[in-house]
Amino acid sequence: MKIISIIIGIILVVFAFLAVLAPKEFIVERTITVNKPITDVFESIKYLKNHEEWNAWSKKDPTTKKEFSGTDGTVGFKSSWASENEELGTAEQEITNITDGKRMDTVIHFKKPFEANFDSYIVTESMSENETTVLLGMHDTMSFPMTVISFIVNDFLGNRKKIEGNIDESLNNLKAVLEK
Repeated sequence: MKIISIIIGIILVVFAFLAVLAPKEFIVERTITVNKPITDVFESIKYLKNHEEWNAWSKKDPTTKKEFSGTDGTVGFKSSWASENEELGTAEQEITNITDGKRMDTVIHFKKPFEANFDSYIVTESMSENETTVLLGMHDTMSFPMTVISFIVNDFLGNRKKIEGNIDESLNNLKAVLEK
């Protein structure tokens, strides 16, 4: 009984320590430069249906069931998907804000394999007449105990690196699609 109490005590101390260390926000951002004018780049990325051409997650399961509702490229448009692939799961992405030529914000609601919401955004910046920087990012604000769970999964178990790899692949695909 004493050993079990010690083990539980150690687990609680580690969990409390992680609760102090764990960030309240999860942010991942990656950028790429596309050799096209900002108007061409933004005109393509503001339509969620166009993301199917370059988004790395969209390419992971060709049998994913997809549905769209609303007017693409406008606030309120929704893209929904259902996949047996746990990395994709069942979710919905909704355009929540568009600042024409500069930024598009969305919210992603995951339903399976777990319930979660996070913000996603794409920001464009003109570097020259034919050069645009594209920033693709994700953001989530969490409270305890999700801060600890996110910290363990993303930073210790490598999920952050996996997300960064998928975003990098997506941006490289976007560059290839737009520059061809």
